[in-house]
Amino acid sequence: MKIPAFVFIFLFFQIICCADPTPNQTVQIRMRDGASLTTDIYLPQENSSNLPCILIRSPSGRRAMTALRDTELTKEGFMVVIQETRSAQDTEGKTVPYTSDGWADNQDGYDTVEWLAKNPMTNGKIGTLGSSALGITQLLMAPSAPPHLVCQYIGVATPSLHQYAIFPNGKLLKHQVESWLGYYARDTGISNFITNQHFYTPFWEDFDSLRVVDKVQAPAILQGGWYDMFIQGTLDAFVARQDHGGKGAKGKQKLLVGPWMHFWPATTKLGDFEVPLLAQQPPVDYSPKRWFDYYLKGIPNGANELPPVTYYVMGPFDGSPSSGNIWRTANAWPVPAINTPFYLATEGRLIADNPPQNTSTASYVHDPANPVPTLGGLNLFMESGPVDQRPNEARDDVLTFTTPPLTEDVEITGRMHAYCFLTSDVTDTDIAVRLCDVYPDGRSILIADGIFRTGIVPHTQGVPLEASIDLWSTSLVFAKGHQIRISISGSNYPRYENNPNIGLTDNFTGKAKIAHNEIHLGGSTPSRVVLPIVRMGDRWLAK
Repeated sequence: MKIPAFVFIFLFFQIICCADPTPNQTVQIRMRDGASLTTDIYLPQENSSNLPCILIRSPSGRRAMTALRDTELTKEGFMVVIQETRSAQDTEGKTVPYTSDGWADNQDGYDTVEWLAKNPMTNGKIGTLGSSALGITQLLMAPSAPPHLVCQYIGVATPSLHQYAIFPNGKLLKHQVESWLGYYARDTGISNFITNQHFYTPFWEDFDSLRVVDKVQAPAILQGGWYDMFIQGTLDAFVARQDHGGKGAKGKQKLLVGPWMHFWPATTKLGDFEVPLLAQQPPVDYSPKRWFDYYLKGIPNGANELPPVTYYVMGPFDGSPSSGNIWRTANAWPVPAINTPFYLATEGRLIADNPPQNTSTASYVHDPANPVPTLGGLNLFMESGPVDQRPNEARDDVLTFTTPPLTEDVEITGRMHAYCFLTSDVTDTDIAVRLCDVYPDGRSILIADGIFRTGIVPHTQGVPLEASIDLWSTSLVFAKGHQIRISISGSNYPRYENNPNIGLTDNFTGKAKIAHNEIHLGGSTPSRVVLPIVRMGDRWLAK
């Protein structure tokens, strides 16, 4: 029987490796509040003192494969340390992850770095490494600014849990959060509490390192993927640290983004396709070894002179000709682009000219008993990536708006938004937007998606509400002969929680209503999608 891809990924992520490598030492490192954290130390065979040290702080446990694979760096002369965070050591799963990993009262990352720096096994230079949950611990540690934290290598992670990982646009990432908390905080009380914290309250402040980015002192490589569910967090973390970090961080960050999903490189799968061969390695060496050789060993290998930004411009995923599927570099993010509106019009048209002068509407319903399913996108434990949306677009509760075939390549790079004027016969409903690349053979391949909940903003029923739907960021060439498409529906489930259309306070009563929604087009209600265009054919629109 074929194992679904998402099951394979889930098992890979969880797997606990009981074979080699075996740590040279296991120690208990005491924190400032008296707690002790179990920590494995891996040493190069030829040496056990004055070593450059790489710290990995793991909510997944010390034996998680995602941490153990980096013990290979001992072969390069590094001491590698893997520590279990408090949530990993809580066998009952009653500890909220990351509560002691930041800059608040308990600062477990800071205490561990300074303990290691004083240990004669190290040379006093500590770097941190890890991706996903192991990257989040790094982002949260950085504002505590341990004096001996020299550098960081952060993969596919978010600097703020609320807006990037749990409640983007105020909508619960249902499948992701429930699956993630089921692994990291198994007690149902934790999940119930977290999933009811819709609004950004003081509770979330200690999980938002962007608030205190001026305290960060460490240079870092931040690595992300266009189909990673944390991509916007990775981009925003880079910009914040690069432009507003402390003296040791400002101007010393590097950003690397490829056409990858969250579990790259464990799988080369990319939705309905495979990662292009060219995209599997960046054009220059961004490896942890090079980064740590420079900062922890003092080897003058030019790692500090890497381009500030290296990113992959995606093209047709089937390999058909275009000017996309290339690597580019830049001195800053975002890159120069012209935010260009495409207007929703009658007969399912998406037009790049002026908005229609005459107003009209397009109607759809949202029946909570029959939500529009998630097909690909920025997901964690279910099918991810660029997936054909035609099964959804064939439904009668999904609207589509499509350009004519493009007469030249259109390259977009940056953040995208849709602005849709909506009225409904209920006060609380959702508008889910998907951006797709329509291939000449009819495939409608998902590029980005976003959602907006009307009930979280004040509005007058019957008066068109301009909903701003954040589609996050990408880099892609819509190839000549392809079409750009926007689809609109009332749900994207189970990626996002399903709206019962009866308001936040009644979400869990079991009641529901069918919402009858109208998108207003043209005139004073110009519903549109705004794309950051950098190039059309051979013409660069912004420099």
